Amino acid sequence: MDDNNSNHFYWWKEKKDKTFESVSALLHHLDDNQGYRRTLNFKYMKIYGNYDFNTLRSYQFAKAESSGSTLNRVTMNVVQSMVDTVVSKVTKNKPKPMFLTDGGDFSQQRKAKRLTQFIEGVYQSTDFYAKSALAFLDSCIFGTGALKIFRQNGKIKVERVFIDEIVIDDNESIYGHPRQMHQRKFIHKDVLKEMFPGNDKAIDMASKEPPSKLGITMPNNVDMVVVVESWRLPSGPEAKDGKHAITLSSTTLFEEEYKKDYFPFVFWRWGLRPLGFFGQGLTEQLMGAQLEINKILRTIQVSMHLVSVPKVFVEMGSKVNAAHLDNKIGGIIEYSGTKPEEGKLGTIPQELFTHLDRLYDRAYSIAGISQLSAMSQKPAGLNSGKAMRIYNDLESERFLSVMQRYEQAFLDAAKIMIDLAKDIAEEDPKFEVKFANRDTFSAIKWKDISLDNDQYVMKLYPVSALSSSPAARMDDVQELMTAGFIAQEDALKLLDFPDLQGYYGFRLAPGEDIDRLIEKFIDKGEYETPEPYQNLALGMQKLQDAYLLYRSQGAPDSKLELFRRWIDDARTLQANAAQELQQEQAQTENDMLAAQQEAAVAAPGEVEALDPAMLPEGGGEIPS
Repeated sequence: MDDNNSNHFYWWKEKKDKTFESVSALLHHLDDNQGYRRTLNFKYMKIYGNYDFNTLRSYQFAKAESSGSTLNRVTMNVVQSMVDTVVSKVTKNKPKPMFLTDGGDFSQQRKAKRLTQFIEGVYQSTDFYAKSALAFLDSCIFGTGALKIFRQNGKIKVERVFIDEIVIDDNESIYGHPRQMHQRKFIHKDVLKEMFPGNDKAIDMASKEPPSKLGITMPNNVDMVVVVESWRLPSGPEAKDGKHAITLSSTTLFEEEYKKDYFPFVFWRWGLRPLGFFGQGLTEQLMGAQLEINKILRTIQVSMHLVSVPKVFVEMGSKVNAAHLDNKIGGIIEYSGTKPEEGKLGTIPQELFTHLDRLYDRAYSIAGISQLSAMSQKPAGLNSGKAMRIYNDLESERFLSVMQRYEQAFLDAAKIMIDLAKDIAEEDPKFEVKFANRDTFSAIKWKDISLDNDQYVMKLYPVSALSSSPAARMDDVQELMTAGFIAQEDALKLLDFPDLQGYYGFRLAPGEDIDRLIEKFIDKGEYETPEPYQNLALGMQKLQDAYLLYRSQGAPDSKLELFRRWIDDARTLQANAAQELQQEQAQTENDMLAAQQEAAVAAPGEVEALDPAMLPEGGGEIPS
């Protein structure tokens, strides 16, 4: 096939038996014209990881160094230090999408709340936060990181994608919005045969293809197949030219019409470029400083070897036994003629070390972090939670745009997950996701929370607005208590100190039991009779507050009736308990009076005056 014939590149217009040829031709063309990107990615990986290799082969990229390259490795890797620091600082914040309705009724508001929990459950089941941290690390190293979100076996899956696997046309993505995208990766041929039965012969043929144009190559004896998954977005809402295909070099494994208006990827970028799809990484920004640091370190290293070790000067013609020139204590050096003497060849200029320190500090200022942060230290005298919050806020302002892009990726991921959930639910109406809270676990079915896109808006909030360190978190909670915003029981929940869980677990049990009732009334519509062992006073107050809240939100009267019924039953239970207590007290008083009367009959002369308070109400007669 002639790669120069551009008509061959319209793979989405080809029939299934020709799609793989068109895709292969397009990728070969892009490899020839955009090979610079792979070269840059290799360079960034070498600088960050302190690697020494020329290509990403399976037997090289897993090793940090080859046997003869130890002396060439960077000993002051400021790029790795700052990238790791930035990743730790940014990814410690775990954004949580929250779904809100705009003037929605009670049912919509409840669905929006459960939809928030649904997405949290997907994040938990896919380990999304950990994988997003890896993708953000990729964005710092290579400029762009990616996660792929897809459906498999009736579930939502997420995988981290090495950015060099993503292939797009630079000309088509000049404004950052390409119409087609390809992912090229290695998959074991046995796995492919299970996924696409009936293609064994074509898969075996593809495994023998020489991978000369691929960024990551495998030895010939490894049974890995180069698989290309391609997407082409439809040209418009009613267009039929969208396509999704999975191809090898020898056949088309899968093909379908693609109706989505997005690619199944979420991208993170450290820095943006004026044009193009891919971002700029922190490694690229620091490359100049790192290379200059490497040069100075090499100069210092060579200088130290040449001039820093003392030398012994021996005059030519003098008879000195060189074997006696050793480091033994009290050694004897025999000589005749001129005595050998020790001397230094010179000193290393102090300006070299000063310039090295200047470059090191400049690298930190480019990244926007302090050396204290890189070493996990705080400034001296910064002890209070409020002061630490202000310090963190000031340092975080440098990453404001980075944080905004980082959080936006979580919203983009939530949109894709919701869309995939709708597709899965069409085939499996029982589709559900497990959601685990701090001390609860529940299954959320999609059919119970489905909302139209125009019925909700997504907002993004951190998982916790409180500080992460114990001291600062204690100050945060104390400020809320002092201001009267929260009670002591709520403060114990917010502290969430593992060492205190055994203690405040009992303290919080009455309130959590009532919270469980409220959720049961609202979510399941099931009634539960109050018990005398519950904190009825607390329960009536909480249920009354919840009743007024849900009534204002338009909750159905059938569920509000459960609140009224429980409050009435609890009030009756309290009244019965009070009446029983009065009866017990009256019986006790009568028993005491009867005992005194019996004592007076047995010994009339020894009867003491009765306390009037001990008499029954209404008075009584004392027998003579």
